[in-house]
Amino acid sequence: MQRLLILLLFMITASSVAAQTVDNYHIQQYTTDNGLPSNGIKGIQWDERTGFLWIATEAGIVRFNGVDFKSYTNANMPSIASERMLFIVRNNAGKIYLSDQPGNIFLIDKSKPVLWRKSSTNSSINPYIRNYYLLGVSDLFFNKNAGLLTAPSFATGFNKIIGISDTSCLIQNNTTLLYYSISLKEPVALPFEKANIYSIFKINDRYFVSTGNGGTFLLNVADMTLSPVEVFEKDGGLFNLKTSNSLLFWQTGMSNPVFIDGEKAWLLTYSGGKITAKLIFTGIPAGTYIRSVQYSEKNQLLFIGTESKGLIVINQNRVQSKRRNDVHSKNRNSYYSQIELSNGNILTNESDIIGDNTKDPDILPVKGKFSFNITHTSGQFLWYTQLNKNLGYHCLHQYNKATGLTKVYPKIKWGDIVAESGGKIYLANLLGIGILEEDSIRLLHRYAKDLAGVVTFDFTELSPGNLAVATCSGLLRFNIVTNRLDTLFTKENICVRNIWKYKDYVFFGTYGSGYYIMKGGIFKPMPLDKNKYLLYTHCFMADTNDFCWISTNRGLFKCSLAEITNAFDNNKTAVYYHYFGKKDGMEMTELNGGCTPCALRLSNNHISFPTMDGLLWVNPEKAIPILPDGEIFIDEILADNIAVNADSLQYNSLPAQTQEVIIELGFSAWCNKENIYLDYQLNDIPAWKTVNTDNETFIRLGGLQSGTYRLRIRKLNGFGKDNYSYKLIEFKVATPWYKQWWFYALCLLALLGIIQLIFYIRTRQYKIRQRKLEKQVAEKTKELQEQNEILEKNNTIKTRLISIISHDIVTPLKFVTVAGKKLIEKRNLMTEELQDETIKEMTNTAQELQLLSTNILNWIKYQNENRRLTKETFNVHELVNQVLGVLNSLANQKKLKLINKTDHNLEIHQFFEPLKILIYNLLTNAINFSEKGDIIVAARLEKEHVVISVQDEGVGMTPEQIKEYYGRPVHYFFRKY
Repeated sequence: MQRLLILLLFMITASSVAAQTVDNYHIQQYTTDNGLPSNGIKGIQWDERTGFLWIATEAGIVRFNGVDFKSYTNANMPSIASERMLFIVRNNAGKIYLSDQPGNIFLIDKSKPVLWRKSSTNSSINPYIRNYYLLGVSDLFFNKNAGLLTAPSFATGFNKIIGISDTSCLIQNNTTLLYYSISLKEPVALPFEKANIYSIFKINDRYFVSTGNGGTFLLNVADMTLSPVEVFEKDGGLFNLKTSNSLLFWQTGMSNPVFIDGEKAWLLTYSGGKITAKLIFTGIPAGTYIRSVQYSEKNQLLFIGTESKGLIVINQNRVQSKRRNDVHSKNRNSYYSQIELSNGNILTNESDIIGDNTKDPDILPVKGKFSFNITHTSGQFLWYTQLNKNLGYHCLHQYNKATGLTKVYPKIKWGDIVAESGGKIYLANLLGIGILEEDSIRLLHRYAKDLAGVVTFDFTELSPGNLAVATCSGLLRFNIVTNRLDTLFTKENICVRNIWKYKDYVFFGTYGSGYYIMKGGIFKPMPLDKNKYLLYTHCFMADTNDFCWISTNRGLFKCSLAEITNAFDNNKTAVYYHYFGKKDGMEMTELNGGCTPCALRLSNNHISFPTMDGLLWVNPEKAIPILPDGEIFIDEILADNIAVNADSLQYNSLPAQTQEVIIELGFSAWCNKENIYLDYQLNDIPAWKTVNTDNETFIRLGGLQSGTYRLRIRKLNGFGKDNYSYKLIEFKVATPWYKQWWFYALCLLALLGIIQLIFYIRTRQYKIRQRKLEKQVAEKTKELQEQNEILEKNNTIKTRLISIISHDIVTPLKFVTVAGKKLIEKRNLMTEELQDETIKEMTNTAQELQLLSTNILNWIKYQNENRRLTKETFNVHELVNQVLGVLNSLANQKKLKLINKTDHNLEIHQFFEPLKILIYNLLTNAINFSEKGDIIVAARLEKEHVVISVQDEGVGMTPEQIKEYYGRPVHYFFRKY
């Protein structure tokens, strides 16, 4: 809709405005305000090999690469005693030397200065500095005279020195010319010194002298004769090398001198016996005291070092910004569609005429403003939409170049874009796609609801019968045979703005998503520039040298078509896009798109691009870019902010646990910073990382482990496949002591020792545990044996108990039973005495049973380990009497007599009850196994023991029983009480 509103504002009348040619040069002045360390410049030297400009200033040595200033002062180069430089010169061998005020001499070693000769004195005034002018001849000549105090004194920078060879030179001292060689003691004045020498210089290998009266002479150094030479301008007119404001600048190393007169600069060349002055620049700032001049013919750069106004760099514009002269015009200065007129000027959609030709064109094909789109078709027809004053609305127009007639199509309103296919005219508008039939459009395909009202930016034939439509809904394809509309490409919120066909490739640019290429039905997004300006691609335009010019919102790019198609075919991730911006002559870097044609290739093969402020003209033959070629240099390497010698880095290891390594790079950058593509790769990792060149160029490596590293740095040198410069840096990070092999060996030994110690400790523990277990097993075994013996004893006791019960208890019970029964049955037959006796015997037997039962119970209780027995003192005779009192009745039944023959006074300290039971058992056995006689209990002392015996007249034991009894093992049980 924005485009429609703009079209509604078209004016009916046209206003033809004469073109304004802008300056063809770009001038950049550098002072302390924009990076130059000092405004006072003592001299400059341009090194074409490295692309560095070396500057001697009052604040040290300065290197300029076109973007950044690198300063060398006492802070970063302690050998500089004074930062106030005296001069900078180049000798015949191309070596560049500088000197500080005390006389220290520094040599430029490619990308950095190094101390070449230390001053012989610490004084601020070096007496030998009078010989330093010979540095501009050769090292040999200088070294021979360096220590002579009586040598003639000439000031480097004030006296002009021209080396003839390594051993001879010419010296201009004011208006006198002298000759000096290594074999002479002092310079010799040449015989034509009275000619008032104004300047001496070289052009290639020829020597020239200009005089104060304006004459120019060729000097033959073989015989020191002069031959007059005329100086001409490029157009053939005579040129005067001596004016009131003119200065001629030449130093050793310059191929050609530069002549400056006012704001203009000429380059002097010699050929065919004459000198030609070629104007190279205009616009040198007025009021500038120039100290030194250098010129790079390769890059077309003029360097001017001033006394107090810093550095001036002038380069030719590679593109031209074109504007109308009428600054008060009501027309917009933002242009879109264009038409080339017969005189080479441009008619814009705002009806402005832009160009250098002041002659009016034969005829204007379009009068008044017209739409953003104008289409050329076969038969020399121009198709465009314009406000028709008679109709009062916009409609389609056709202009016939052959007849000069314009045809109006009132029935076709807003028929915005026209395309031709098969000799027929097709139109794309807000409604859809149609075909022109007589004076009307017949819709072949009406847009669906989702496409209704979509604006068409480009409309062109892809292949016979297939038309491509660029819209904000994507890239569409319309088949004129089937009237079918397909979507080839779409991306949310992305507009396709232009379509361009190159061989079998179809390029299309988008607004916000870069540009794409289609081939064989395959779409691929193409690599972008480093700043991603190509995200907003407006136009593709090829020149005659197979380069493609691409316009964007932020500038213009030039790239190789072969490189682009190779990137598409082989999936390359990098393409060199050369950026043109303000330094190249663009006053407005925002170019316009969304129109047809998006750019115009003129009849002279120049290209005209519409911009937001005028037009941008490009002459592909003259817009030769300064490419970012050249070597990559290492300015400085810092390991944890400590400077490291880059030359010895590969031989010495960085300290262990280095946290960060910073590599500062140096390179030529006169091509604009946007054209510097630097990448690095660490240890052959497949992915290359981009180096940020917005400010000073550093590579920061952090988190480095110990080991060997290979850092590869590459710089894209310009157009061409794999056109890179490479720099390899190898370094090592030392292994910390705790990662050394010997430390691992010690750790291994310590580990083995620990394992052995652990094994020993565990083994010892196992042995101790084993002994404990063995002891426990032995104790348990002993306990088991004791328990077993106790069980056996208990079993024996039980057996004995059963025997006692069956014999000693059951028998008396039988007696009591029988006696009681007889007493009951035969009481009447028995006498009273017999009854009393029987009752008495039954009573004794019952008492005996009671005693026996009590003893048995006591014995059972004493078998319990928890039962504590205590010894006591008692009378043995009384104990025996107690037992006999119980057993007398039993003995009387068998007519046995129990006799106690123990000593009445015998006392012992022993267990009373067990001993009583023991005597009872012995007596019971004696009664049981005796049929007659006496049973005698006796006791006698034997040493410390008391022997108690029971003697009877019973059957006793057989010899075999005695042997068996005494052959049994005796077990001793010890109990704690």
